[in-house]
Amino acid sequence: MSDRVLITSEIGKLEKVIIHTPGFEVEQMTPKSAAQVLYNDILPLPVIAEDHRELKDLLKLITNVYEVKDLLTDVLSNDSVKSEFLDTICTLLGNGQNRRSEFESISPAELANLVIVGIKEKKDTLTKYLSENIFALPPLPNLYFMRDSAIVVGDKIVTGSMANRVRAMEAVIMKFIFKYHTNFKSEGFIIDGTTFEDSQEATIEGGDLLVLRDDVLAIGISERTTPQSIDIICANLTKQINKPMIIFAVVLPKERATIHLDMVFTMVDKNRCVIHHPYVLGKKTLSVVKITLQPNGKKVFEDMPDIISGLKTVGIELEPIICGGKEQLYQEREQWLSGTNFFAFEPGKFIGYDCNSRTLDEINKAGYSVKHAKDFISGKDKISNYDKLVIGIDGAELARGGGGVRCMTMPIKRKPVKW
Repeated sequence: MSDRVLITSEIGKLEKVIIHTPGFEVEQMTPKSAAQVLYNDILPLPVIAEDHRELKDLLKLITNVYEVKDLLTDVLSNDSVKSEFLDTICTLLGNGQNRRSEFESISPAELANLVIVGIKEKKDTLTKYLSENIFALPPLPNLYFMRDSAIVVGDKIVTGSMANRVRAMEAVIMKFIFKYHTNFKSEGFIIDGTTFEDSQEATIEGGDLLVLRDDVLAIGISERTTPQSIDIICANLTKQINKPMIIFAVVLPKERATIHLDMVFTMVDKNRCVIHHPYVLGKKTLSVVKITLQPNGKKVFEDMPDIISGLKTVGIELEPIICGGKEQLYQEREQWLSGTNFFAFEPGKFIGYDCNSRTLDEINKAGYSVKHAKDFISGKDKISNYDKLVIGIDGAELARGGGGVRCMTMPIKRKPVKW
């Protein structure tokens, strides 16, 4: 198998995926500090770890699965890479150079773990001693939502410019993995969001970026992704493409339920998507701008009625499946629990949360078998027995973290789709 990254769709047969099993960093949250790391509540680690293990065991039946901590350990085993990584850590710490020797003395595996669980503040001044701040570099309880920190687009990489500074290290970790790990070779970076000086002006996270075809992207403009970042992507792509490329910019309301585009829309088959109806086709239909990029640098902007109609103009005709069914109450409840957030591992086969029962009913009505991950993990059933399939995992507690199965997976290689 080639070591090169390649993503040209949301649905191509999955060959490689990166995940992060939630660990001790989740237990670094308290009710008082949860909001600082973007949580509404603290999560019980034993429960979410067990549910995440179910996802990992299922993915291992499907594809090659990599843990981010293992990959970071690999690249830090190179002394020059470790030195560069420590430069970055010291910069993020502000006056971190006085702690550099402390970090240099620990092993690559210990360093990889340290940046994930958080670097505690040294109480070596009265100001620090009296401060309630525990961490000099905060823990990364959001890291199991792997999708946000980096995205493979074609054979190149976009590293996130995280909207919240507490997540900055997540993107740094992925930058080092994609820059130095021999198993994930790319043709370079479309943008490296870790270098953006003013992250409030140009932010982007992977939950807002969907690769729908090799020449078609959908990008959400949200509380996490700004129009400025899309302008940068457009400017850089026009220097790299040799044929026209289309970007659909979807303007999301800046609210907790819609932090990313994949919270209202995901593509699960060649002709199917799962949507939050009120925002995609209903009374609150989101504004959509179609941007056509030409290799010569020219850009054309056009308003579209909605994302479904817009995609038809480029030959992607999708029949929507409505999250939560026809009743608005259940549409809102199940969308809140990531009911549109599915992860396809080949055309027409995808994974989501089992707790969104009405959404699964709608998917079943659309012609897909509905099964639970345990059936396949136990060996009771085989995925190959089905042509159209949605697999549910236990995830009610995982969903409280604010994301779904697409959020928890970073695909880095898929087979091209024959359209």
